[in-house]
Amino acid sequence: MAPKRTRDGDFFAKDSGAEPVKKRKGFSVGPANLPDGTYRRKTQKIKSDLIQKAKVKKAYAKIKAQERAAGTPKSVYDRADEEDGKTKDDEAEPASLELHPDRVTMLNEPEPEPAPEPAPRPQRRPREDGKRQNRNPKRSAFTKEMEIAEKRKEAAEARQRQREAKQKDREAMLRAKRPDQFGKRRLGRESNVLLSRVQRMVGQ
Repeated sequence: MAPKRTRDGDFFAKDSGAEPVKKRKGFSVGPANLPDGTYRRKTQKIKSDLIQKAKVKKAYAKIKAQERAAGTPKSVYDRADEEDGKTKDDEAEPASLELHPDRVTMLNEPEPEPAPEPAPRPQRRPREDGKRQNRNPKRSAFTKEMEIAEKRKEAAEARQRQREAKQKDREAMLRAKRPDQFGKRRLGRESNVLLSRVQRMVGQ
């Protein structure tokens, strides 16, 4: 019977004796079927940023590995501390007992004279009567408006009094026009009401 046929990939793998090299698959950001537009450009930008960051990280790791292979260098802070220590030692000078020139000049100067006391102020003479001067009262900014308001108030009160008087006359006239028990008019009462009305009109 004929030998069973194997797959092409298995055949090549057995013959070569080495495993086939796997092709690295690229990564994707966002859906693959986006139309050309804002969202697609945004995903492409994100992908390019990620690739750039990965490259920088890889380059940094490479440089760091080279430095480690060369030897363990001291950190930047240790170097700075050493340099500061050296400069401090160089700059340190022995303290001298001599005074500063400015201090010497201050000590040699004579003491300043005390400032003269200010002359006392002359006291005000008290007023003869001991009272404040009579001044005219300041005119208020709203004097005119207050006068107008007062006039309006007086006019309103006069109108109110007039209305009340008319109402009283009307009621008195209604009472006077009522007939007496025999059905006759009360002319005396009507005349009194008319007389009071005429007097009020003449008085106005």
